[in-house]
Amino acid sequence: MDVQGAERARPYVEKAGATFRTVVDEENLLGQLYGFRAIPNGFLIDEDGVVRYKTLGGFDVRRAETAGVLKAWVAGSELSDAGDGAVPGSAAEISESNALLRRGLELYRQGKVAEAIAVWRQGIERDPTNLILRKQVWAVENPGKFYSGDVDYDWQREQTALGR
Repeated sequence: MDVQGAERARPYVEKAGATFRTVVDEENLLGQLYGFRAIPNGFLIDEDGVVRYKTLGGFDVRRAETAGVLKAWVAGSELSDAGDGAVPGSAAEISESNALLRRGLELYRQGKVAEAIAVWRQGIERDPTNLILRKQVWAVENPGKFYSGDVDYDWQREQTALGR
């Protein structure tokens, strides 16, 4: 999930040597559908478009548990859902957050960056647990923390603790 698009994610996909299709959801359509407010998430979808596995939050192919799930899936094993992981909240709250995210995205695409950030901050005020909104603001305002090497998760935790 990155309103700045697939080009921002491409270096990480290339660095990982991924040989599978990856998707960047610029409009957080999956967040709306599945009710999550944080990333990374993992979805394994079969050839027929059926979601066979999902894990919300903490999906990391470097973790042994996640790698095991992927190996089992490639080997043809049936998978069970890893659990929800979604931050509790009503569908209305999630819908409102996503509407503000998309409104900000429209402004961002028009080159109205300050206005986009202001709209995203409105969303954060209404939904303080929404890390997807926070990360859009952080990534636009502090690209060095996101797009030059490893993502600085310690910095993100500090920002969250400060209410930013």
